[in-house]
Amino acid sequence: MDDSIRNELVEKIAQKISEEKIPYDDPSHEVIEYLQKYAISLGVDISNTEDLVAEAFLYLSMKNAGDVDPLTKGDQFGAGFS
Repeated sequence: MDDSIRNELVEKIAQKISEEKIPYDDPSHEVIEYLQKYAISLGVDISNTEDLVAEAFLYLSMKNAGDVDPLTKGDQFGAGFS
């Protein structure tokens, strides 16, 4: 998937999370399934929905973290790098 398309889809999913005021610190399995169905409605292949939804939650966490450097504090976001 092209990076620009991927980024656009992540932003759309993140916008949906924000619009519906879904807490993004610990989403339930039902919320993740709901957002995966939303991603499919955007034209995302089912095999990519899990990654895009997770990336949208990470994006929102990082965006709302303030002045935290994700490269040095990535473990706070579950990014797997520090």
